[in-house]
Amino acid sequence: MTIKFKIRVSRRIKEGELVPVYIRLLDGVACDQTVKTRILVRPDYWDSRAQGIKPRCLCPDSEKRKLSDDILSLRSFVSQMYYDKKSADGIIPADWLASVIRKYYKDGGKKPDATTPAKQTFDLLYDRFLDDRELGEGRKRHYEVLRRMIHRYESYVRCSRGRGRYTFDVVKTDRDILEDLYDYIENEFEYVQRFPEILKANPEAREIKPRGENYLSGVFKELRAFFNWAYRTKIIEAFPFEGFTMPSERYGSPIYLSLDDVQTIWSADFSSRPALEAQRDVFVFQCNVGCRVGDLLRLKKQDVINGAVEYIPTKTIKETARTVVVPLNKIALEIVAKYSDLPGDSLLPFISSVNYNDSIKDVLEFAGITYLVTELDTVTRKEKKVHINDIASSHLARRTFIGNIYKLVKDPNLVSALTGHVEGSRAFTRYRDIDMDMKRDLVKILESNR
Repeated sequence: MTIKFKIRVSRRIKEGELVPVYIRLLDGVACDQTVKTRILVRPDYWDSRAQGIKPRCLCPDSEKRKLSDDILSLRSFVSQMYYDKKSADGIIPADWLASVIRKYYKDGGKKPDATTPAKQTFDLLYDRFLDDRELGEGRKRHYEVLRRMIHRYESYVRCSRGRGRYTFDVVKTDRDILEDLYDYIENEFEYVQRFPEILKANPEAREIKPRGENYLSGVFKELRAFFNWAYRTKIIEAFPFEGFTMPSERYGSPIYLSLDDVQTIWSADFSSRPALEAQRDVFVFQCNVGCRVGDLLRLKKQDVINGAVEYIPTKTIKETARTVVVPLNKIALEIVAKYSDLPGDSLLPFISSVNYNDSIKDVLEFAGITYLVTELDTVTRKEKKVHINDIASSHLARRTFIGNIYKLVKDPNLVSALTGHVEGSRAFTRYRDIDMDMKRDLVKILESNR
């Protein structure tokens, strides 16, 4: 279910004249209704993307806050009424939204059920935030993980501190609450064992494992983005991350396959396991193209143009809509030709990203790529030895592409043009390393200058 607000502007509107804001509720085939509200706004003040008043316009702050409050209140009311209606009989009449809007103004904006938990407010704000972000499916899943963590944190506070009606209040969140939330997420593995009520109240939770600072950093970057949005849209008056120390990220040397490893995998006889052979082909293709798994899974036959694959990376599409063009080498072209008769428009025989990652581990083991590597344990911050096939995933293919290309050209800007990184991205440095061959080349410079 999605709720959006918009305005309609005609040429007859005079400068400074107010127009009504419309509300649209969309829920697949179940409901798609649009109704005029009593909220009024100047068209030149309206930000259609943020569904509110533009942050930097000359509109008075009091007017900005009022419009934001009116929209938030109406959104909350309509959402609650809609969920109640669906749970009751699931039938949404054609004039349902219009009747709800009339009820809202008749009752003065009062909520239909005063006993509804305040957590609904957090979820509604979070849904609105996600709608505004226009995230890809992969990023949305990350943010949904954070939502479930917040829910489990609520359960933790209720059962551990006797605050049976506690809810995560976005408006009241401050640095102390963020630090308490950080402690919970960092030590959740222990808390869910000490307080089994947490998982009973949140049965959708997956297996919870110990977490390191890299993981926590990612989680709190997402949470900070949510509060940035809430602060920017005037939902909160103070930014709670002021004075809060964000967890640091630390990465070891990047682990990737050599070109010989990729050739070994490509040359291996997988005829006894045809299903695994298909995923071997997908993995080798990714090693030669370097795209993220989300972009890999959505590649179509039409994305191959003049011997190159062309796509716009979904992760960075809001920052730059630059098209990435990667010429296909001989192996990649062989793989594309191998599956040219695949039914539908998919380029390759993709499966889900989770099953794909599992298959990659099996591919490396079957091909005999099982040597030991040294990696940084992000939880203990100590080194550990692991078999490369045990830590293999789709991201290993991306690192393999980047690492081997960088060894040859040693120019991050050239490589990022093939990988979809934003120019100057700090994340790009995690994929490359100064390996032994590059060190030998540097030492030879000294020999040549003698």
